[in-house]
Amino acid sequence: MHISWPVRVLVYFAVAIAAFAVLFPLLWMLLSAFKSQADIINPDAPIFPTHWHWSNIRDAWTAAPFGRFFINTAIFSAATTVGQVITGMIAGYAFAMFTFPGRRILFYGVLSGLMIPFPVVIVPVVELLADFGWIDSYQGLIVPNLASALGCFLYRQFFLSAPVDLAESARLDGASEWRIFWSIYRPLAQPMTAALTTIVFLQNWNNFLFPLVVTSKESLMLISQGLTIFQGQLLGTQYNLLMAGSLIAVVPVLIVAMFAQRRVVAGLMIGATR
Repeated sequence: MHISWPVRVLVYFAVAIAAFAVLFPLLWMLLSAFKSQADIINPDAPIFPTHWHWSNIRDAWTAAPFGRFFINTAIFSAATTVGQVITGMIAGYAFAMFTFPGRRILFYGVLSGLMIPFPVVIVPVVELLADFGWIDSYQGLIVPNLASALGCFLYRQFFLSAPVDLAESARLDGASEWRIFWSIYRPLAQPMTAALTTIVFLQNWNNFLFPLVVTSKESLMLISQGLTIFQGQLLGTQYNLLMAGSLIAVVPVLIVAMFAQRRVVAGLMIGATR
């Protein structure tokens, strides 16, 4: 199909505008991380720093216990990611491969979790955690996030497109249902697993609302919460240190996103075939 050059120019121009709109906030954060406080709050200051304050990164790191924040965020992100991948894979396999009463209704009930905003259910969740005594604890942060409707949906879509003949041949050879799942279909789902792992990890790394409600101790804060330390009521917001801290927090996310981009696209395309 031949596309005329004016159409190509318009398409490239639209893509460039969209890319600029997405990247500009990140660029502004990057440049502001090396500005002085005066240059940031001055509306007449140029967008590029007149003097590069490289010490902002060091000052932000020492002003807050970022090492502890990184450890907490890594524990939270890793545990919840593993939990959501495992529960999503098992649930999606069951919905796709087994027939049982109320399967469709139960699946729609799980799927409704994608349509209900989290702030709607956050109050009963926090009340349950308070009844268990899990407020300000790792289990209070991790356990409610060990399952997700997204993982169940994506794995179900993948297993629906998987060949059924493999399971039938394995049953004729005497393989158990668990052996069929673990040895045959789980390896086939590796592209979906890679995609879901990346998506869930990035979501959990950037999670702010739930940890903010469940924890108040500084020793349990995640990176997203720790940045609020630079928003003081007495001294005002330290924008230069806030941007430097935000840059520290976003670097791991950018690295994971860049290296896992192809796996995410490949996994989602496989899950969308049916």
